Amino acid sequence: MKKSHSKYNWTMVFFLTIFPLVGIVGTSFYIYFYGVVWQEPILLLSFWFISGMGITMGYHRLFSHKSYQTNVFLEWVLMIFGSLALENTILKWSSDHRKHHNKPESEDDPYSITKGFWYAHIGWVVENTDEEKNKIMGVKDLEKKSAVRFQSKYYLYIAVVFGFIVPFLIGLSYGRPIGAVLWGSFLRITLVHHATFFINSLCHYVGRRTYDLESTARDSWFMSLFTFGEGYHNYHHKFPSDFRNGISWFAFDPSKWFINILSFTGITKNLRRTKEYLIFKSKFESIHKSMNTILFSIDESHKSFYDEKIKTLIQSANEIINAWKESDKIMSDMSTFKQYKSELKKIYKDLKKISKNLKKESLVLSS
Repeated sequence: MKKSHSKYNWTMVFFLTIFPLVGIVGTSFYIYFYGVVWQEPILLLSFWFISGMGITMGYHRLFSHKSYQTNVFLEWVLMIFGSLALENTILKWSSDHRKHHNKPESEDDPYSITKGFWYAHIGWVVENTDEEKNKIMGVKDLEKKSAVRFQSKYYLYIAVVFGFIVPFLIGLSYGRPIGAVLWGSFLRITLVHHATFFINSLCHYVGRRTYDLESTARDSWFMSLFTFGEGYHNYHHKFPSDFRNGISWFAFDPSKWFINILSFTGITKNLRRTKEYLIFKSKFESIHKSMNTILFSIDESHKSFYDEKIKTLIQSANEIINAWKESDKIMSDMSTFKQYKSELKKIYKDLKKISKNLKKESLVLSS
């Protein structure tokens, strides 16, 4: 079927305009005339947290990528929490997201960054799309789940009851139902929407490409603060089935922490982790490609000097990674893996120093 004659889906344009308008302007006027009570910011943060976690821990890591398993009860809880975000059903969200990973930056990528910042951020939501491209597909595995089937039938009812009526009733309990809906529904949905949208747009422009230099996706610790850990986008695109996005212990990733904590009680299980030697391998490949690019821009004498150093370090790293891979097959003791990790960290640190010097050389020669 051909596209609609109109470029935009005006229903979506209306709702995605009215929510921030009421959420930001409406809440501002309400504050001006009626002030703020402590319950309202708490309501905003609480509902932001549960709806955000419903998307990241539920829609994204559980349903779209199956990066861990859980029981039916938690699937229902995450389904309800995710519905509060008003980002469509699990089936539609997961279908679009799987297309995005399977065919990134192509015509079949629903929110391809190649079509520009605006399109990847919100344009793909408000523009009409060919029915064939918009079709829900590749999610047969999710259709078997009771929570997903129920949501597909009653999605709007769930979103309205839990996302609007519940905040209204909470506000009624302390005498400010309108303020509760403004803070806990309209403003909160606006923040959740645009935090999610920024993953598709800003996280393809700002940040580092530590794990995959070929991908436009980037890691942004700053964006992870507003998206419950989803800001580590370069890592996620390289290893999409990992239940973690921020793999460092200090990386802000509440979704990872909750999934991990629940695994101790058996509520979550079969957590999928990328093997560490594969993570190191991707880091070395990425920095090697980055330095090779810079080498082309400097003179031959400097190029040969750095090239020899880089090759020696990369060769050493590859030998350790291969040894780690073999040791992993026979389940060697942890001290062996710690030694490999320590050696690889040292080599990577040396390569980072060389990379820094190369960039300085390139700047001097280009000035």
